[in-house]
Amino acid sequence: MEFAELEPELQQWMRSAIKGGQSRATVVDALLKAGYQPAIANAVDQCFHAYPPTDAVPGTDAKRNPVAVSSQQNPDTRFRAFSAGTSKIKLGAQQVDVRFAIRHPNIVLFANFLAEWECEALVEMSRPHLTPSRVVNAQHGEFELKPSRTSGGTHFARGETPLIADIEARIARLLGVPDTHGEPLQILHYPVSAEYRPHYDFFDPEKPGNQEVLASGGQRIGTLIMYLSDVESGGATVFPNIGLEVQPQKGAALFFSYMSEHGKLDFQSLHGGSPVLAGEKWIATKWLRTAEYPMYRA
Repeated sequence: MEFAELEPELQQWMRSAIKGGQSRATVVDALLKAGYQPAIANAVDQCFHAYPPTDAVPGTDAKRNPVAVSSQQNPDTRFRAFSAGTSKIKLGAQQVDVRFAIRHPNIVLFANFLAEWECEALVEMSRPHLTPSRVVNAQHGEFELKPSRTSGGTHFARGETPLIADIEARIARLLGVPDTHGEPLQILHYPVSAEYRPHYDFFDPEKPGNQEVLASGGQRIGTLIMYLSDVESGGATVFPNIGLEVQPQKGAALFFSYMSEHGKLDFQSLHGGSPVLAGEKWIATKWLRTAEYPMYRA
C-alpha cells in the first residue's frame, strides 16, 4: 500500500500524528484497530521517511490517543460525537465501549452494545420467519430479488416486544435520535456464500422509484448494524472507498451516517457485506430517517 495513493484526509492524519510525536508502532496500531489491512504499515513507513518527526522527543510516544483517521470534523450534529478515547457509556445494563471512530465518513464501532442473551433471543425469534431479502428498484419503486443481495431476513415493528423496545430505546440514547425516527428492526441471516454487494443505504432522490419510500419518514441519514453472531470466516462489513473492513463480533454495533444537516449525501459511505466463507452471519439493522417513520405493524 502506497502513501501517495491514500485518501488526502488519511495522509493528513498520518502527518499530524507523526509531527505530534506518535511512534511508528502507535500509528500502525491505531490504523489496524480502525480496520485497515497490515499493508498500511508500508504507507506509514513512507510517511515517516517523507515527513520525519521534528517536534517529537526521540524514543518517546506522545501521550494523546490517535482516535480519528481523518482531520475533518463530521458536519452532522444530529448524532452524538464519539472518539476512541470515550470512556464506557452506560446504557441501562449495558456498558458500551467505543472501539474506533472515523470522522469522514462518520463511522463508529461500539463493543458490548448487546448482551449475549439478547443476540441469541433475536436470532431465535427471527429464524422461523426468514424470507429472501429484497431491494428497492430505483426506477419503478418495486421491491425485487437481486443477485447483489442474497441474505434472508425478517422485521419487527417498533416496540413489538419488550426486548425490541428496550434495544430501540438504547439506540435512541446512544445516538441521540428519537426512536420514532427508526424503521422497523431488520434481522438478517447470511449463510455460506451469502453477501450484499457494495451499495448505499440512502435513496437517490433523483430516481423516480425512490419517491414512495422517501415519502415515509424522509431520507435515511444513518445505519446501526448490530452483530448477533461471530463469523468463522468472511462476512465482513466493507467500505471499499476507504479500505475499511469490520469483522463481525457478537454483541458489537457499527454505526455510520451519510447525510449532512444540509442534505448533502456522503458517497464515501459505500459499503457492503462480503461473502460468508464459513459459518453463518446474523445481524440486526436499524435505519434512521430525517423525520418520524410511520408505525407499521410487522
